[in-house]
Amino acid sequence: MIINEGQNKVGAWISAVRLRTLPLALAAIGMGNLLHFGEPGFRWEILILGMLTTTFLQVMSNLANDLGDSIHGADSGHRKGPIRAVQSGAISREEMRTAVGVLAFASLISGICLLWMAFRNDWHAAIPLFVTGLFCIAAAYFYTNGKKPYGYRALGDLAVFVFFGVVAVLGASWLQVKEFSGLEILPASALGFWSTAVMNLNNMRDVESDSLAGKKTLPIILGSVNARIYHFVLVLGGILFLLVFALSEKAIWALGALPGCLLMLKTLPQVLKNKDYVSLDLLLMPQALGTFIAVMGMAIVKLILGT
Repeated sequence: MIINEGQNKVGAWISAVRLRTLPLALAAIGMGNLLHFGEPGFRWEILILGMLTTTFLQVMSNLANDLGDSIHGADSGHRKGPIRAVQSGAISREEMRTAVGVLAFASLISGICLLWMAFRNDWHAAIPLFVTGLFCIAAAYFYTNGKKPYGYRALGDLAVFVFFGVVAVLGASWLQVKEFSGLEILPASALGFWSTAVMNLNNMRDVESDSLAGKKTLPIILGSVNARIYHFVLVLGGILFLLVFALSEKAIWALGALPGCLLMLKTLPQVLKNKDYVSLDLLLMPQALGTFIAVMGMAIVKLILGT
């Protein structure tokens, strides 16, 4: 597969960054901060630094994925998704390795600044989150890189649920107030489910090229029908968890997620009847954007209610 002649180097880098994935990453960190938005002592600088760190991590993950799939063969002429930068030859592997290293370093520095802002001189309390941050960087790299990338062993969904759901939401909550309630696992799981749904769409789209490359993903293991059922469970499960949280905590503001949830629900009939994996790529944005809109909707309602 040859990259279009009109696409220059800058365009290749922009494509490799995959800007459409950023709203999903920001939604998770935003949800964790939203749990304490409006409370006394809420710190905007922690929200901003958290979003910056998350952005660095997401871009690093995207570039590392581009690099790893070019090495292990998932990016080939059989791939149905967007043209990848390294596989197309627009960016060399060495250039991509350098970019991944720079983004990993930027994530580390930004994360350290975030921890310093949250904990100041209480470094003992910051150590668990610092170690967690290192795991996040490692997870972003080894998803498709290394001798045995875990993304090739059907573990990508679990990693997305953990890091885009549990870690992002509960970690952001902890940075704000240094504690969290047990019920916060419900919105954390909701974001994890919705983020995993994006991963599932991506994997359903790439099932042909992944199979040829020996990359095991859940759609390959489950089969076409079960992968679609799994997708329904992820989207509807996220909505159910958020609804239970709203009722349990009497968090009326959580109902602000309705517009985003409706956008995600709108994609489900298309997932069910879709027999062409290529067109599944068109559903990635509505799922990711729906997640972001859900969080923004909750923030707006919470701001209006002043709770």
